[in-house]
Amino acid sequence: MPRRNNKTRNRNQGNLGELLLFALIIFCFYCILALFDSSFTGDGGREWGKYLRNAWGGALIVPLLFIFYLCIAKLFRFRVPRVLRQILGTIQLYISFSFMLGLLRETGWRSDWTLFQPGGFGHGLARFFTVNFGPFITLLLVIASFVLTAFLFGSRILKVSLPALNSITLPRRNKSRRRPSNNDDDSYIEDRPENILFPKKLPAPRFKKSDNFDDTMQFSDPLPLITALNAHAEIESMNIPAPILKNTAKPEPVQESKPDDSPFKRSINIFDNLITSIKSGEMSAPEKKQPVTRQKRFRRPLPNILQNESQQATPEPVKDSSMVSDGVQIFPPPYDIYGAKIVIESDKNLLKSLEKQGKQIISALKNFGVNASVAHIINGAAITQYQLELAPGTKVNRILELTNDLAMSLAVMPVRIEAPIWGTHYAGVEVPAQERKIIPLRNIIDSDEFRRSAAKLTLPLGCKIDGKIFVQGLDVMPNILIAGISGAGKSVFINSCVLGICSKRRPDEVKFLMIDTRQTDFAVYENLSHMMSAPVYDVQTALKALKFALHEMESRIEKFSQAKVRNITAYNRMNNNEKLPLIVIIINEIADLIYSAGSETENLITRLSQRAGASGIYMILATQTPDSITNLIKSNIPARVAFTLQSLDDSKNIIDSSGAEKLTGKGDLLFKSAGYPLPIRLQAPFISDEKISEFVEYMSGNLGMPDLINF
Repeated sequence: MPRRNNKTRNRNQGNLGELLLFALIIFCFYCILALFDSSFTGDGGREWGKYLRNAWGGALIVPLLFIFYLCIAKLFRFRVPRVLRQILGTIQLYISFSFMLGLLRETGWRSDWTLFQPGGFGHGLARFFTVNFGPFITLLLVIASFVLTAFLFGSRILKVSLPALNSITLPRRNKSRRRPSNNDDDSYIEDRPENILFPKKLPAPRFKKSDNFDDTMQFSDPLPLITALNAHAEIESMNIPAPILKNTAKPEPVQESKPDDSPFKRSINIFDNLITSIKSGEMSAPEKKQPVTRQKRFRRPLPNILQNESQQATPEPVKDSSMVSDGVQIFPPPYDIYGAKIVIESDKNLLKSLEKQGKQIISALKNFGVNASVAHIINGAAITQYQLELAPGTKVNRILELTNDLAMSLAVMPVRIEAPIWGTHYAGVEVPAQERKIIPLRNIIDSDEFRRSAAKLTLPLGCKIDGKIFVQGLDVMPNILIAGISGAGKSVFINSCVLGICSKRRPDEVKFLMIDTRQTDFAVYENLSHMMSAPVYDVQTALKALKFALHEMESRIEKFSQAKVRNITAYNRMNNNEKLPLIVIIINEIADLIYSAGSETENLITRLSQRAGASGIYMILATQTPDSITNLIKSNIPARVAFTLQSLDDSKNIIDSSGAEKLTGKGDLLFKSAGYPLPIRLQAPFISDEKISEFVEYMSGNLGMPDLINF
């Protein structure tokens, strides 16, 4: 009974250890996804990844991958050579990468990739050596750090290597018996048998062949090896002293014989001990219960790498949405239809002027007791951002309170302060650009970011401050709310979204349902091939259109339930002959509908926004009065776009924070969504009315007139 209880206790401890290893593997994988700012980790994972990158830097992925590797090896009982040396090498590799990224950040190099952030550790280390010894000495230290990493991993650079960290441990012997030497030959063995009989069918011993094991290795005494292979047949006839082979006596007969208690098993343990004593610095795995023969171990069938052309798997053909008529491609439309592409060049005189303005900002902050330095100057299309590095011990709230004081000192309006900047340890002072630039829609549609976007409905939102193209998928949002005063750029932004969707999706793939109670913006789209119905201008007709969309949503959900699929993508994949098109509902001024039929409009929009994303129905809502948007509507629309607004309260109603009241207008906007909890400042693209008319004429002339529905 005690022996059985001990086995049960060991089994429970083994199960608990495997559970802990599995939990550690999941945690490491979660941290790795958080470092990459993956959407699979949610908002909590993004905050956790932001903390890890700011505190420890992107180089933290090195120790996380190493821990993941160790846990997998321990869980599946793999051998891990030189564990201690690998641990020291991994730590040094993390220090080296953090040191290098910190040096690159100090020298002015910057990347938007999340893993290229040095973190507080790497930045502090690089800053200390750069300030005290200079960049050149710091670069040499970085190289020396990587060389030390190679040494720890066992690399023989310059024919020099550190000594082995693990020593060979010989099995203990009886103290009363002297240790044999090389000159003793076989004199310490008593009554060595002359004839050795081998069994006809002897199962191969259980062991793994090491990479460092030499088949030609000579042993001073071959008897232990021969005994291990021959013990099943002749172990009783051999007279071997107890100090050399222990527990080789004939076992007492028992009723139930277990494979672990057999003489042959004990002899195999001797062979395993000899192999283990030859190896050094390796973590041996526990033995498995089922024996594995040499044939299974070393004679596994190799995969057939060189296959015939008929046997090779053919890749799936890539879906091509282009349309060709009479040998001429008519869809997607040519890029020239959007206008000319403008190349923005930098001006040296402008850079000098910006540096002068940066010194004025530093001087103004110093007058109010805030010490800072200009780290970077980013000249955007509509604004110029000065990234300031605050002195240690300076609170962020102090610089936020000096917004109006900086505007008065610089004699510019408005001035917006972003502290801290998303993903950095800088505070940003944003002032209107001295030379405002226009971003044409052609620049965004003709970009790699837009062409390679995997979204079903790609929206060309605009350019960031640093000039990088920013696009998002409406199907990911899946609804968007736009607010701004008259003349801020809402209508041009909506036109850019419509043209961006039509440039990548055919009329049979997407349909538009446009509602404009003011009858000013959507009349140009009456003949667009992607229209589901003519633009709706009446309030009552708009309510009928929304009810039609709600009925269509419920009908699609019922079809999905019968087909046992979850969304429209899976349904269209199963039904190639009857594919359902995506529907985009655009409401230009939602406040008019709410004022005319408040509760009914709110109910329809809320029900559509809650369940329409899976059925392929999406909404773009625009308004000039953010007060009309109820909390129930906003709770179901996480994606927001705020153009210039009149007051701080309007800004908080749309993006839940300040900043929209200090925009410069003419396409200057703040974007916020579930993937971007902090607002991102963008410059919306511009498309003229003449180009919109040409685009509609091209689509209707080549793809046909729309088949409209009357409500």
